[in-house]
Amino acid sequence: MLNLNCKIKVYETKDLKPSGKVYQFTHVRDISIQSSYKNFTDTATITIPKSIVTNQFSDSLGIEIANRSPIDFEQRSIHEFFKLDYYIEIFLGYDGEYKPAFRGYIREVKGDAPVQIVCEDMMYYLKKHKMIDSDSGSKKDKDKNKEAKKKEDKKNQITNNKSKNVSDPIAALKERFEKIKVPFEVAKITTEKIGETVINRECNIAEFLKVLKKDLKIYSYFRLEAAEEKDNKGKSKTVFKSVLYITNNPYQYEEGEVNTFLEKYKNTEVKTPLPKKLLKKAISRTGVNDILSFFEKNETYIGEGRLRFHYNIIDDDLKVKEGEVKKIRVRAEVNYLNSNVPIAAEIGDPDGKLLKIFRYHNNTEELNFENTIEYDKKVEEIKAKMQVIAGLKIAGLKKTGLTGSITTFGEPFMRPLDKISLENAEEPEKNGVFQIEEIERKYGINGYRQIISLGRVLQKEK
Repeated sequence: MLNLNCKIKVYETKDLKPSGKVYQFTHVRDISIQSSYKNFTDTATITIPKSIVTNQFSDSLGIEIANRSPIDFEQRSIHEFFKLDYYIEIFLGYDGEYKPAFRGYIREVKGDAPVQIVCEDMMYYLKKHKMIDSDSGSKKDKDKNKEAKKKEDKKNQITNNKSKNVSDPIAALKERFEKIKVPFEVAKITTEKIGETVINRECNIAEFLKVLKKDLKIYSYFRLEAAEEKDNKGKSKTVFKSVLYITNNPYQYEEGEVNTFLEKYKNTEVKTPLPKKLLKKAISRTGVNDILSFFEKNETYIGEGRLRFHYNIIDDDLKVKEGEVKKIRVRAEVNYLNSNVPIAAEIGDPDGKLLKIFRYHNNTEELNFENTIEYDKKVEEIKAKMQVIAGLKIAGLKKTGLTGSITTFGEPFMRPLDKISLENAEEPEKNGVFQIEEIERKYGINGYRQIISLGRVLQKEK
């Protein structure tokens, strides 16, 4: 029988940056971790006794919980070590092997006996920083802001200058990340150019990312990744990093899948199909190709798992899904400076309900109405891009696969968006390779379990 093991590291922080002072714990009552690219923020809840026994001869990492009373033991409160804004890492595994299951910050400490520690992933850091830097802008703008602040009354009214136009939000995000020196890596952002956007000066970075998800279906989420780094002696070692992804293609649709989808749900406005060369170019510009190189295999996170019914699948409530909705359309359109009529493309069922319009603005280019040939060529290129964007948006609603979840052991260690192969099912539809949408990890007195929610089918069993 395999032995369970966990390790929790708690770091004191300064301005949310981990310091050199670390406390280590190896005994808890329960750990529950919720992880999904859809939920925006991963969370972890640790249930732990109020009082612990510490040893002054513990290792250099700090405090170690003991099963028995160690030499020179001292009973201390858990509240001394788990405090708001402290950085935390959770490692879980079997027989002395540990895999990083969570990284983030302590959001809340509640309860008395036992104590519950509620944590959020690195999105917590972005919630603490505004999207618009109050110190940014020209001297004239700063003077204007100061003058506006003076007009605030004692009721704390919002200043007159409560929003700002940003011509390139993605570039603004990258610049902001660099300025606040985020303690994580930012993967290559793969999404279409958004165009000028109005940003509330009071909103934080996480709130702005939520707006992108709500209005444009651009997803932001963190994934734990392994990487190789060299120490001071030049020796390579494996480190674990939180990596932020911002993408319009969370389902990881490949170019071939997008082409098939566009062929099946052709533009409902135009009878003549767009040239394949244009669509291929549009696919490249919307970031579909770039997403494929993001999720490479490594020894810690294999990215793929294999589960067999009646072997390492404990329980399931899976149901076959042929599409959440049937007759629908979505529309993507872009407006240019010198035109009041948007250029648009639609994807979906011709007689379906228009479910959503995604609007973009190009405030840097103008259309050339004088040159008919150039204008027609430009419109065709724009429609190809809008068609791919609309196709990616509707793909999530039209995807087929499985709904529900399976319960398995702590291995193989899986993450959202990893691939899972299901075998030996009595129902043929449950056999195949599927994408993981959400994972709940439960570790404690009842063992170590992964509850894996499945999504679209990647490969059907032949």
